[in-house]
Amino acid sequence: MDVNTIIKIVKGIPKDKWNDEKTIRKAIKEAGKAHGKTFSEAELSKYVQQFRSFSKGGGILSLMSKLLQSGITKGQIDEIKRKMGNK
Repeated sequence: MDVNTIIKIVKGIPKDKWNDEKTIRKAIKEAGKAHGKTFSEAELSKYVQQFRSFSKGGGILSLMSKLLQSGITKGQIDEIKRKMGNK
């Protein structure tokens, strides 16, 4: 997936809606649609749960570990941080 598209979608979610399942589902569907992918209800539920866990602040290290395991480099993670405004 294109990181810029995902960042744009995540930035478009108001922080007060980060725990609203309907809003999160819509954002995940939008991200999938932008990349020609549709998600099953089980996949959506899994991604919503992961987003909620991440948004509560407890999952940043595990998220970085999973990104590195999936082939994303440290440089790409730094680029994501920069684009999200976390210099």
